[in-house]
Formats: sequence, structure tokens, C-alpha cells
Amino acid sequence: MPRTATFIALLCTVLSTPGSAATFRLGIDVFVEALDDPQQYPQYAALVHGRRVGLITNQTGKDQFGNATIDLLHQHPQVHLSLLFAPEHGIRGVIPAGEAVDETVDRETGLPIHSLYGANDKRPPKVVLDDVDLLVYDIQDVGSRAYTYIWSMAEAMAAAGEHGKTFIVLDRPNPLGGHTVDGPITETKWLSFIGLHPIPRVYGMTVGELARYLNAEHNLNCDLVIVPMEGYRRHMEWHDLGLHWTPPSPNIPSVDSAAAFAATGTLGTTSQFYIGIGTPYAFQVVGGAWMDAAVSADRLNSYNLPGVDFQPVSVNPDGGPLGSEIEAVLLHITDATAFYPATTELVLLRHLQMYYGDHWRWRSDRVNGFDKAMGTSSVRLAIVNGVPLAEIVAKWHEQHRRFQRRRQQYLIYQ
Repeated sequence: MPRTATFIALLCTVLSTPGSAATFRLGIDVFVEALDDPQQYPQYAALVHGRRVGLITNQTGKDQFGNATIDLLHQHPQVHLSLLFAPEHGIRGVIPAGEAVDETVDRETGLPIHSLYGANDKRPPKVVLDDVDLLVYDIQDVGSRAYTYIWSMAEAMAAAGEHGKTFIVLDRPNPLGGHTVDGPITETKWLSFIGLHPIPRVYGMTVGELARYLNAEHNLNCDLVIVPMEGYRRHMEWHDLGLHWTPPSPNIPSVDSAAAFAATGTLGTTSQFYIGIGTPYAFQVVGGAWMDAAVSADRLNSYNLPGVDFQPVSVNPDGGPLGSEIEAVLLHITDATAFYPATTELVLLRHLQMYYGDHWRWRSDRVNGFDKAMGTSSVRLAIVNGVPLAEIVAKWHEQHRRFQRRRQQYLIYQ
């Protein structure tokens, strides 16, 4: 095995602690129980008593039985739900990526919806927050810095801090688990709404833990309350929890697509590779008309990357099911909590450059988008210049050690 392959194969050590899906409950489950029985969780029940509530959510905001958070709070006699806030893709998750979300009214409840992903400022203004006393956040994350929901949360937290509003996060699991930290930390030059604050590509925290980190480390200064999950352990995979997967956006149809997003999403910004958008395998395949899938799968598997197995497939580039049009490799995620997505993407990039560099190119009109999604131009330049993979990852590890030391104090779960 090549030295680089040996290095990367040793990247991941997954810690294990006991846990059981039988005792697992989401933050929303705990919160509703607190409302039903204030004596059991008085610290949460008292937060909403007599106060106007704004809810930041979408179609993923559900309890463990599939009941919508909007309905649970709207119908609860202890809650005065007065306003909804919609992130990218809208309150029902059907608006295509990157399209502005309009101000509207929720057809089910009649509540007004304020957009957190409009054409202009993505931070809720004072005139809107004057209509609420506190904000509740309940959205399923995918564990990748380049996904905008966490940044809608961060901007709403900053606004809450500025205008004296309590901010409650109903915690949810990270589909990549709670241990994996991977990829470059966003450089100041590349901060954007797919990387608003400098954190790694994969940050290894639940959304509640991330909220604690951002609130303290980046001076959002809001009155933050986390309603934690019960029965959750950092090593748990999504499949351990007994939860149904609700697509958080149109191109994340499965938990495997969510895990693979952090490994192939940046490749998609180049417009040079097929990554399965529009199919049940979105972000899980990488291909091109020039690819020899069997050879590529064999060579990629020789790296022994943790948590993933590469399989040769034929794909339909028109958005249908797997067919017979072009060849690709399928990222079969064998253990999402052991998977290192950004490292995997690095290996994919090097492989595509080394074996198929005559068939694609770095387009000048696309490199800015790639670098923004990656959070740095150094990865692209390193690949172009043939820098060894181990050297690139070693630089990430230097950044990660500092991040891990800061991150540790904000963790909630074992």
C-alpha cells in the first residue's frame, strides 16, 4: 500500500460509549414534554409562558413520531406561536438551491412567514423581531459547513443577541456523528453564507453544540438555551436512532446523500463531474463520460478510506435512476460516523486530476465558486501542483488541534 494510503487509512479513531435508540428522544420531544408537564422540566416550560414565539423551521422539524414542530407548537395551549421563519428552500423545503425565499403566509396555520434567505440581508431585522419575545430553532442539519441552515441559525442568533431575544435550539443528531472533524477551516477571504464563521468543513457537533460554540467564540452574545436530546451518544449513526429521514432540501433525499454531500458537493461547483443531482443517488456518485469506473473504484479503494467503499456503476445523466449512460463510482457509505468526507473528496480530486486530467479542466469562471465552497484556494492549488495528500491533510490537522481544544468545552454529549 502506498505511504499516502497508509497515512489516510489511519486518520480515524472512533470512540464508543453505550447508548440505546429505545431511550432516544429529540430536543422537540423533550420540549413538548416540558410544556405538557412543567414540573418535570421547569427550566424549559417557563421560557414560553406568556411570551410570543417565533419558530425557525422547515419540513425537517418533526418529533420522533413524525409530527411537525409547527403543528405541535401552534396547537399547544401553553405556546403563543406568532411568526414562522423560513431558511433556504422555504418552510416546506421545495424551493431550488440558491433561489430567494419570499415572504408569505403558511397555508396550514395562517401564520406569517419571514424569509431568512431573501434577496438581501439574511439576518432578521428589528422590525420583525419586535413581533416576538423569543426564537425557537428546529431544523435537521447535515453536518457540513457548506450547508446554509446553520448560518441562518447563526444570523438569527446574532439578531437575537442584538435585540435582547432569547434563542432556543431544539437539538438534533448530526448524520456524520459527533466525533469527525475534517477539512480546511474557512479563511477570512472566503467567508460567505456557506461558511459565515471559520469552522472546519466537517465540524463534529450537533446543531445545539455548534450554537454554543458560535455564540461564545464568535461573539453572537444571545441569551441561548439548548434543549438537548436524551439517550444520544456521539458514536451513534442515524440508523441507530430509529428516525425517519425527511429530505432537508430537494437534493438530499437520503441520509447517505447527506453524508456524501460533504465529500462531493464541492466537486459539483466545477461543473466538470456528474454527481447524481436529481436522482436518489444525489452526491453519492462521481462520474464522467471518460471514466473507467472499475479502474477508478479499485484505485480509490486502495486508499482504505474509513467508512466508505467505492463501487463501479453506470448512471443516467438525465436525472433518472441508475442506468447505462456514463460510468461513475458510487460512494457506498458503510459507517457515516467513521467517514472522513473532506479527506475523501481530497482523494477523489487527486484521482480525477491524475488519471483523467486530459478530459476536464479547472474553468476560470468556476474556480471562485469552488474555493468559496472549500473555504480556501489552497486545496485547489495543492491538487494542481501535485502536493502530496498527506501534506495537505497534515496542515488541516494543525488547524483541527486548535479548533478541537476550543470546541471541547461546548460539547453536550459523551
